[in-house]
Amino acid sequence: MQAQFRQRPSHTHMTVVTLTVRRVCSQGVRRLASLRVSGQLGFGCARTTRALPTVFGTPKSVRLQRAAPADRPVPHAHCSRLAPMTTTTTTTTGTAIEAAVAMAAELSAADAASGASGPSEQPSGVASEAALLAAFSEVPTLSRVVARAAAGPGGGVTITATLQQRNLPANAQRRFNITAALQPPELTTTTTTTTTTGAIREEGPISALVGLPQELHADVQMVSVSPSGRQQLVVVKGPNDSTALMLQIWRGARMVMELAVPKALHGPLVNDGYFASGAAWTADESAVVYTAETPAPERTPAWCGPESLKDAAGARSWRGVGAAVEDWGELNSGKRPPAPFVLDLERREVTKVPGLPAEHTFGQPTWCPPQPAASSATHGSVGEAPTATTAASTTTTTGGGPTGLVLVAWPHAAPPSFPRLAASLNPRKLGVIFCYNRSAHLYHVAVTRGADGRLRFGPSAATRLAPSLESGLSPTFSPGGEALVFVSHSEAVATGTHGATARLYRLDWSPQEGAPAGGPGSEPTLLVDVVDRPAGHSAFPGLYTASLPDDGFVGPTTLLVNTQWGAVNAIAAIDTAAAVAGAPPTALTPVEPVAAGYGNWTLVGVAGGLAVASRVAPDSPAELYVARLPDDPALLTRPTGAASLSWRPLELGSPGYGSLGGGGGGGSLRAELPAVVQEALDKLEFQVLRVSPRSGDTSAPFDCLVWLPRNRTGPLPAVLSPHGGPHTAVTLGWYPSFAFLTALGYAVLCPNFRGSTGYGQAALGSLPGAIGSQDVADCMAALEAAVEEGFVDPRRVSVVGGSHGGFLTAHLLGQQPGAFRSGVMRNPVTNIAAMVAASDIPDWCYVEAMGSKEGCRRATPAPTPSDLAAMQAASPISHVDSVVAPVFMMLGARDRRVPPLDGLQYLAALRGRDARTAAGGPPPPTRLIVFPEDAHGLDKPQTEFEQWINVVWWLKTYAADPEAAVEAAEGEGEGGAEAADGAGQKGTATAKDADADRAA
Repeated sequence: MQAQFRQRPSHTHMTVVTLTVRRVCSQGVRRLASLRVSGQLGFGCARTTRALPTVFGTPKSVRLQRAAPADRPVPHAHCSRLAPMTTTTTTTTGTAIEAAVAMAAELSAADAASGASGPSEQPSGVASEAALLAAFSEVPTLSRVVARAAAGPGGGVTITATLQQRNLPANAQRRFNITAALQPPELTTTTTTTTTTGAIREEGPISALVGLPQELHADVQMVSVSPSGRQQLVVVKGPNDSTALMLQIWRGARMVMELAVPKALHGPLVNDGYFASGAAWTADESAVVYTAETPAPERTPAWCGPESLKDAAGARSWRGVGAAVEDWGELNSGKRPPAPFVLDLERREVTKVPGLPAEHTFGQPTWCPPQPAASSATHGSVGEAPTATTAASTTTTTGGGPTGLVLVAWPHAAPPSFPRLAASLNPRKLGVIFCYNRSAHLYHVAVTRGADGRLRFGPSAATRLAPSLESGLSPTFSPGGEALVFVSHSEAVATGTHGATARLYRLDWSPQEGAPAGGPGSEPTLLVDVVDRPAGHSAFPGLYTASLPDDGFVGPTTLLVNTQWGAVNAIAAIDTAAAVAGAPPTALTPVEPVAAGYGNWTLVGVAGGLAVASRVAPDSPAELYVARLPDDPALLTRPTGAASLSWRPLELGSPGYGSLGGGGGGGSLRAELPAVVQEALDKLEFQVLRVSPRSGDTSAPFDCLVWLPRNRTGPLPAVLSPHGGPHTAVTLGWYPSFAFLTALGYAVLCPNFRGSTGYGQAALGSLPGAIGSQDVADCMAALEAAVEEGFVDPRRVSVVGGSHGGFLTAHLLGQQPGAFRSGVMRNPVTNIAAMVAASDIPDWCYVEAMGSKEGCRRATPAPTPSDLAAMQAASPISHVDSVVAPVFMMLGARDRRVPPLDGLQYLAALRGRDARTAAGGPPPPTRLIVFPEDAHGLDKPQTEFEQWINVVWWLKTYAADPEAAVEAAEGEGEGGAEAADGAGQKGTATAKDADADRAA
C-alpha cells in the first residue's frame, strides 16, 4: 500500500475560505426536525446500498472561493463511490437523512443549472453528511445557571438556565434563557426506594413551571443576578463610539437605573472566564464590582486639522496608530489590561478601584464579608424565603458588604521559575489563556462607605495576601466570613507546565477587622494537596480546576467543587475546617465507569436547600439535575457522602422523557432535538479502555475514551483523535463532532496519554522532555488496544488532531507511516524551533522539548543553537520525509499560539521533498485551508461546520476500504489525484468541555 502511494506525486494548492449562506442549510436542514419518518443509518464501510448522487455541491452556508487550476478539471465521482455510510430503506418510507438528501439533491441540481459555467464545488458527495452535521449544530448546550430561593410565603426555588445554540448563517452563538419555578409541593413529594445499604433514595423526575425560551439580544454582554434574586445588573454594548457600555439595574417589573460609561473611564467589559466571570454584589446589594479594560494611556494628536469642527468649516483631521502596547497573547490581541470597577447603586456612579500596584493586571474581584459578621449561615430549608443572611450564603463569592475587596493580580512579567525571562528589566507578557503556570497574586483593598455616602478605598494601598504563594485564583469567602478559600496552581508555576495538579488553601479571616485573622502576612492552611499517584483507578487523583463555584458553600465549612476525576468531571465535597490536608475530597457524582449516570457533572447552583447540577455525556448534550441537601451538610464530606444525595432530573423540555444514564435524562431537552440527532444519540455507545503503557514507567495504565455505534457488526473504520495541550484531557462530555463521526459509522479513539490532567501529578510530569516519543507510543498502544477489543479495523484508521494533537498527528504519520490511511491537522505544532520565535508562549517550547527543570533554566528570549537543535529533534518535521498518507491541514490566520507559518513550513517541506531520497518517496496528496478570521481554536460556528464536513470528505476519499483508497490515491486518469488535492474546508472539536485542544 505504501509503495502504491509513492507512485504518484501530488498536485497541491492553497484555499482561502470566504463564507456565505447556502439554501441546503437555511431551507433543507432546518426542516429536519419535522421529518418524522422511520428508518435508520446503516453503519459499515462496504459500498453504499444506494450510491449518493454525485451532483451534490457544497451547502450554501459554506460557499468556497478556491484557486483551482483552470486548465485541469477536478472530477469527483469517486468521492461518492467511496462513501463509508450506507442507507437502509423500506418499501414505503426512508430515513430522515434520506429525505434531507433528496431535498439537497433538488437544491444542488438547481445550483448546477444556474451556475454550470462557474468553478466546480468541493467537497462533493457529502450532502447527506452536511444535513446531519447541520442538525447536530442545532443542539443547544448549557452555558450558565442561576438558582435563587424565591421570596414570599410560598417559597420555592427559581432556576434560570442560559443556553447557547450555533447560528450558522450568522456565524455566531445564539443565547437564550429558560426559567423554571420549583414549588415546595413538588420538592417535598417524591417517590422513594430503599437501597441495599438501607439508604432512602428519592427517584423520578422533578416537574417545574417552565417558561418559554427568551433569546438574549446580541448586545447584552452580561447579566448578573443579585444574591437575593430581587434585582439584576445587565451590561449592554455601548450605542456609539464614545460609550464603552451601558449599565442597567432591573428590579421588580422595570429598569430602575441606566448609566452610560464613557470610553475615557474604561474600555470593553471583561467576562472571559479567565480574568473575570460575571460580577460580584455586596451583601446589602448596594454596590457591584465588575472587570473591564483600562483606557489607553496615550493617543496621537489630531493630524492636519482641529479635533472637532463644531460650527466652522475646516479640514478633516485624523489620528495615528500610536505606540504598540503589549497584550496577553492568544484571544487577547489588541486588548488593554483589565482592572476592577465598582458601580455604586446608591450614588449612581462608577469608580475604578484605586491604590493598585502598577504593571499588574487585576481581575476576579470579590467582596469581603460585612461587619459585624453574619451569624452562622447554612443553605436554608426547602421553601424557606431568603433573609439577608441566607441570601448572602447562596452566592458566597459575592461575600459581604462594602468593607473590602479581594482581587487577583497577574504581574506583567514571567514567573520566577523562568529566571532568565523574569530577570529582564523590560519583561515580556506571556500568553495566559489556558496557561496556569503564570504568577497570580492575591491582593486586599479596604473599602468603607463614608458619612457622605461615598465609597472610600484605603486608607493604605492594596496589600498582598499569602505572599509565599506564586498562584492564587478564584478567592471565595465562607458563608460566615471566617475563611477565604482559593485555588492555587503553584505546581504549574514551579514546573513550568501550562497545566498541573492544583491545591486548595484556606486563609483565616476576621470580619470584625476586615482583614486576615493573623495579619496581612499570615500564611494560609493547605486543605487539598497535590496527589502524585492515585491509590486506584477511581481514587481521588488530585484537584484539577481553576475556579470555585459561585454557590459552592452548602454549609458553614462544607464546600462543593467541580474537578476532573479521571475520564470524567465530578462534583466533590471538601471540609474547609480541617486543620491540615487530610482526608481526600468525596465524590458526589459517579466516577466508576460502570455506574449509572457516568459522565461529566458540574455544580451550577445552590438555593433553598437544593443543589443544582448539569450533566453531559457523549450521548447527552444538556441535562439538569436537582438534589436535596442533607440537614447536616458535613455528611457530604464523609466517605459515604454520595449516599446523602439523590440526583433527580429536572424537566425543562418534554416531561417524563428518559432517565438517568439512559442515553438522555429528563433534563436533557432531547425530545426537542431534530429527529435525526435523537436517532443518532440513541445508537451511540461510549466506553473507557484501560491501556498499559509500552515504554517508560508502565506501572499505571492510562485511559482511552471510545465513541462507537451500538449496532456495529464488526471492526470499524476509526479516527484516532489525540487531544491538545498536552496537559489537558478529553472527558466523557458532549463533543458534537465525535457524535457526528460515530453516526456515520466511525469509531473515535481519544487517548488520555501520560501527561494528561486528571490522573495524578507523576503521570502528568512524565511527559515534558519526552514529547514526540512517550505520547506517540501511548497513542499507538491505545490504537492497538482498540484493535484487540475488536472495535477497530487496523486497515482503516485515520488520525485527526489540533494543536498538540496536530503535533501528534504529524508525528504518528511520520513515525508510523503504515498505520494510518490519512491525517488531518488543525493549527498543528510541527516545528518547535520555528514556533519559539513567534508564539505567545515561548516558554512552552523550552519546557516540553527539554523537560521541566532544564526548560525553565534555559528559557530565554533568544534561543541558542543548541536550544533550537533540541526543539527541532522533538518536532514532527524531522520525520516529514517518511509520511505517505494524505495530509489535510487547517490553519487560523490569527493564531498567536501556534502561528500559521509553523504549519506552512511543514507543508512546504512535505510537498517539496526530494522523491529520490525521501523514505516516503514522492509527496502524498495534500490540502491546505486557511481561515482568515480565526485564531487558534478554529471555533467559529461556520468554521466548525466546514472543518468537519471536510474531515468526513477526506475520510471518504482516503480512508474507506483499502482497495478503494488506493484507487483514490492513484487517480482515474490524469485527474484522479487532483480530486483529492482540490477539496476541503473547516471544523473543530468543540464543546467547551472540549477543552482538549487548549494551550498548544
